[in-house]
Amino acid sequence: MDVANEMPSFGNDMEIEDYNDEPAYLGPSTRCVLFTLENEVYGIQVQKIREVLRVGTIRQVAGANYGVLGVINVRGVIVTVVDSRVMFNMPTREVDDLSRIIIVELDEERTVGIMVDFVKEVKDIPDDKIESLSGSKENASRYIQGVAHFQDNVIILIDVDNMFMGVE
Repeated sequence: MDVANEMPSFGNDMEIEDYNDEPAYLGPSTRCVLFTLENEVYGIQVQKIREVLRVGTIRQVAGANYGVLGVINVRGVIVTVVDSRVMFNMPTREVDDLSRIIIVELDEERTVGIMVDFVKEVKDIPDDKIESLSGSKENASRYIQGVAHFQDNVIILIDVDNMFMGVE
């Protein structure tokens, strides 16, 4: 018996492939940060996100638009923070330990923070699982890029460019 080539026994019938952590390739995909609002799962493409922060001190700004929570200082850069619940016509809720601010880069000069209930994970969603929205893009639906049906989840993909179009 060649001991050097024998696989160790773990007391079960698992094959070496079962220990591989890499998921099977599912074709072209879009990498998204997934987060929750109420009981819904939402996603924003990773290339639009600079970072995810715990909620610290948000300074209120007098006369700010409805939905603007205030501003934060992110390493010397002042960033406006908006309440995603207000943007999607949901009731507001208290900030808790799971709340996060997703810092989104709109372009080289504009950055905005989006307050969310909970950031779940970063996930690659196969492009063939994403359905683009056809139809009118009115009110909150203009912020939605598409809907993905993936791994027993319905994921609403956010179009941050449309969400903040025309905002200075």
